[in-house]
Amino acid sequence: MPVRFFHATAGALALLLSLPAAADSLTAEQARRDADILVSALRTLHPALDKYRSDAQVDAAFAQFRQRAGQARTSSAMYLAATELAASIRCGHTWTNVLNQQGAIKQRLLETADKLPLTMTLVEGRWRVLASATPAIAAGEEVVTIDGHASAAVVAAMLPYLRADGASDGKRLRQLDHDRGDLSMMDTVWPLLAPPREGRYQLTVRGGDGAVRSVTADATTLAARAQSLQAQGVAPPSQAWRLRIDGDVAVMTLPTFALYRDTFDWRAFFADSFGTLRAQHVARLVIDIRANEGGDGAIGLELLSYLVNTPVTYVSDQSVTMVERVPYQLARYLDTWDFGFFDRTGQVDRIVDGPQAGRWRFRPNANRAHTITPRAARFTGATWLLVGPENSSATFALAQLAQQTGAAKLVGQNTGGNQRGLNGGQLAWVNLPHSGVAVDIPLLASSYRADTPDASVTPDLPVRRSYALQAAGRDQELEAALAAGRP
Repeated sequence: MPVRFFHATAGALALLLSLPAAADSLTAEQARRDADILVSALRTLHPALDKYRSDAQVDAAFAQFRQRAGQARTSSAMYLAATELAASIRCGHTWTNVLNQQGAIKQRLLETADKLPLTMTLVEGRWRVLASATPAIAAGEEVVTIDGHASAAVVAAMLPYLRADGASDGKRLRQLDHDRGDLSMMDTVWPLLAPPREGRYQLTVRGGDGAVRSVTADATTLAARAQSLQAQGVAPPSQAWRLRIDGDVAVMTLPTFALYRDTFDWRAFFADSFGTLRAQHVARLVIDIRANEGGDGAIGLELLSYLVNTPVTYVSDQSVTMVERVPYQLARYLDTWDFGFFDRTGQVDRIVDGPQAGRWRFRPNANRAHTITPRAARFTGATWLLVGPENSSATFALAQLAQQTGAAKLVGQNTGGNQRGLNGGQLAWVNLPHSGVAVDIPLLASSYRADTPDASVTPDLPVRRSYALQAAGRDQELEAALAAGRP
């Protein structure tokens, strides 16, 4: 499943900020028209509006959106309304992807000097500073309040805008962090909800000695913050695959499977790495996918072929769709990477029973049997897979299969994703012509039974992150895996 990552480097920002000019104001009629288009697109095309919501709840969410969007007089207000509506569907692949926004709203999100001059992560409900572009605050300190809002109040205000599949709240909270591939929602949604006052944030900060102090910090742009952190030697999260061997223990780090246009030969990496593990008689392997949201599902299957002991066959079915052909009146507002997604003439059948009755089944994706055949050079030692809420697409599928097949023991926090299956595979985004707001819409959904739980994957060895241990630089998941495998 395609996943588009954003890295806040100066070069990436320079490319993304080359935007066409557009007016930010909306008339009442323009706002109403954009709202109509989005509602029509979601109701016509989204194959899983009712996967986690009753019809009444879906209707209420659309009614709330129409009221809020109808009052929007700026693209920013429309963006907030659309983001809330998309999140209400409780689908991790339905969202206002920043990279697909257009004109004024994209400029507003990426260029405006309304960002906190620091990066943070949320641990046990507390903000820990990862890096700072202002000398008044240091990495490792805690931000206690932002303009008088305690961390719990910030989280409560942000939750209606955070995307995830079903009950995967860990995935929702993860989007507030800055140490991930996509932009933090604290850089996009929070400044729209609570913009800095006269260009400044009033922060309460707790230092390492426990003392609390007030700090007035100038808001900044993404580019300026990235340049300041880069000058300090703070690099964005690395997307490079790595293998480190220490005696009879190896750690393989796989930060992304989004390698569609990358020249990196991941098949060769696996072949070389597992050959090295055998040659050096490594007995324990830890595979780290905690930062990996997903990408190409074939990568996870290739990895499993080096871990399973016997052939494994499983069936996937991401085939449920709403339409045989996308209506023209909607298609002209849609964009995608393959316009063949919009015409499935002769390739679909009506679903007659189950929770998705009345929709269509796309035959090429229905009941697809896959067999994972063990490699001759497969790893025969003990394997642990480090997982967490970021794993919500192809890595959710990897974690689920690794656990089901016994290929690895899972260590960490509950994954993202959901056992009712992921929506995605084929995606389009609807472009609202007046506001420039865009919303990603999955065109396919997985089939599921009425009794399939609304839950993600629970690790075999759960690890609850501690603020104190994280602040001390401890890698709790890795430590837990190594301790569990120690003779």
